[in-house]
Amino acid sequence: MDLASLKRQPTPPSFDPGGLAVVPGQPSWRQFEPPKPGGISRWFGGQSRYEQQLVNARAAHQQAMRAWEAAEVERRRRIDELRSDHEARVGQHMAEIAEHNRHVEQLADAYRVRDQRAVESFLGLVLSQLPLPADFPRRAEITYSLQQEKAVVRMQLPSNEAVPTVRGYKYIQTRDEIQPVPRPAQEASELYGLLVAQIALLALRDLFGADSQLASIGFNGHVDAVNPGTGKREYPCLISLDVEREAFTQLVLDKVRPEVCLRHLNALVSPHPYELEPITPILDFDLTKFSFVEGMDAVSALDSRPDLMKMSPTEFEHLVRQIFEAMGVESWTTEQNYDDGVDAVVVNRSALLGRLSIVQAKRYKNAVGVSHIRELAGAIEEKKAGHGILVTTSWFTPRSWQKAREHGRIELIDGSRLAYLIKEHLGKDVLIGIKRPRSATTGPGTASNEPEP
Repeated sequence: MDLASLKRQPTPPSFDPGGLAVVPGQPSWRQFEPPKPGGISRWFGGQSRYEQQLVNARAAHQQAMRAWEAAEVERRRRIDELRSDHEARVGQHMAEIAEHNRHVEQLADAYRVRDQRAVESFLGLVLSQLPLPADFPRRAEITYSLQQEKAVVRMQLPSNEAVPTVRGYKYIQTRDEIQPVPRPAQEASELYGLLVAQIALLALRDLFGADSQLASIGFNGHVDAVNPGTGKREYPCLISLDVEREAFTQLVLDKVRPEVCLRHLNALVSPHPYELEPITPILDFDLTKFSFVEGMDAVSALDSRPDLMKMSPTEFEHLVRQIFEAMGVESWTTEQNYDDGVDAVVVNRSALLGRLSIVQAKRYKNAVGVSHIRELAGAIEEKKAGHGILVTTSWFTPRSWQKAREHGRIELIDGSRLAYLIKEHLGKDVLIGIKRPRSATTGPGTASNEPEP
């Protein structure tokens, strides 16, 4: 995969005025000049008639010349107009090519310094060019860790309909008809399992081959399907691998049996992929999108009645994480300056299929306005999280409560509720050293004239 090959060469069309390029001939005097009278006709008034015809012919010729000149002016005007339009189109074409090539150069530069999004974009381009049938799905999500030089891929596999249910056809001579020969269910299942295995190995081969710096790749193959039991659309995982480069590059892929090779790589494969029986991936793709830091024990540093406003922002984030851990869910604190709009990640494994929530922790002394709700909503969509939680030491404006309720997947925890949760789950009485106005609401209400922060 050569990023330079993505650059486009300008191919501006040549200017073609069409029929306007043809210059109509000027009116010739010979077309209008009357024949001169003969010798006999001159004696019978021919000369005077000729002189009158000559006057009329000259007038007609002059009129034709004026019409030709006007038409020529109009022709040139239209040519100038077409040329101006053509030059504008060429200019736009050249600008688009230059802009495209500039983006390619930016991507190449960012990729060389291992920028996360650039590497993810590059690997996505590699997967988009896998040598697969044209009607196979190409959707893939990728996350990359610079620290580990690791990529984790969640790729859509073709459904089991990719395996034809008909093995062949036979001719029935007695009835003079052609009948389909159905494919045995066991054969269809084996073929689909082989297809899944080959796609996974193919993706790993091309990803490792395209990016020489990748140390390892996690691959989760999913299929977009409708659960026949519930009728709901799901995205079950059928195959999952976590492969080091050293182990993969030792394979002789043109001689391996895909299903045996997967066992050698310690892959998890659905026992019944044709029936779309899901497995739990080796790597949770949703969690690999975040960069976590080692947990800090912020609770042990609290005295009998601590003031949360005296904690550092980092200590406050870890305190919020510990609250969720005490509530019985898994939680992690993310690296600062790495996950925009995310301070912590919470996963409730007891919820159906697991519920990933992102958390923002705001150690504020003033009201939290609706702009923060919009920021959290954007982070939910960017991280493809199921839920968002905004925790603050202060309070929320009425519009913030309303916006969170309209969104439907955002929960707000203000200072009063935060203090209650700390008492309930951590057994600590805390103070929040801010002056909370009496008008501060604890839920959605009528919007006030209070300015939005």
